[in-house]
Amino acid sequence: MVAVTQQLVVPQTKELTPVEDIQFIVRSYSWRPFLGFFLPHIDTLSPLGLGSAPLFGEHALLLTREQYCLECLEPTMDNTQYCDECSKLINVLRFECVTKGAGTPYNQHCNPNQPPCHSPWAAQFCGDEHVVYIAGFGELFKVGVTRAKRWNSPDGYKYRLVEQGADCATVLRGDLNLTTAQELEQQIAETLGLERRVGFEYKAQEFANPHGPKLETLEKLSQEAAQKFNLHPVCTLDLSEVYGVRPEFSPEESIWYIDDLLGKVVYIRGNILYFQSNGLLLAHDMHSMRGRGIICEED
Repeated sequence: MVAVTQQLVVPQTKELTPVEDIQFIVRSYSWRPFLGFFLPHIDTLSPLGLGSAPLFGEHALLLTREQYCLECLEPTMDNTQYCDECSKLINVLRFECVTKGAGTPYNQHCNPNQPPCHSPWAAQFCGDEHVVYIAGFGELFKVGVTRAKRWNSPDGYKYRLVEQGADCATVLRGDLNLTTAQELEQQIAETLGLERRVGFEYKAQEFANPHGPKLETLEKLSQEAAQKFNLHPVCTLDLSEVYGVRPEFSPEESIWYIDDLLGKVVYIRGNILYFQSNGLLLAHDMHSMRGRGIICEED
């Protein structure tokens, strides 16, 4: 039995966990190359810098109810991901350009040749080659954008697809930077009726009882996108075997709200973590862990 779980965000009504009890915060999650395989990790931030740990076996992570800045570790009173000061940093603004649209934090359209951030580093990053992909998640297909090169690999786009838990995907190239790729993403979504986001609840249910990659449908959508928008297919990937052996799940329709990760990891796909806890098989959205402190208690 699988219970679909999400993090419940409530207004802060109590005193923050003392900062001295917070030595690490969860910065994100990632799938990393390891001996020719993809291995899921939880990524952390501490006063000593960035770190990561593979996600498998038993875990006993007590997480704070409040959030901490993903840059400086200071508490954010309004449960945002960055404090007021760090939210103005160029790398944070660039992340907002990536997630919300180039130029969004500056309230203007971004011209990569004259970027509103006036940052050579950001301009170079955003000017790197980007690709458009069409990815299948059961019955749903979404279009997205990612950098072509990640983890020092020219086909690093694969990691973005695995991070999302896609069944299959076609990658399309067209001499695109971040701005032009995002514009094309929107046009393809509107023209072909594709999703731009796939929600947690859908993923949790689909990954527990997958319907398999729809390669025929993907091929038709990709061919149409390539023809209409002058793009060139790079590759079509069947990713259904990347996530390892999946135990048999029987999803339950209820929603569970949890605070801590106390139990045994059973299966991970994309951002969905399935684990056994107190006799229940739970599905947890790893996005909801970002910015939460890991409570370190001494005996």
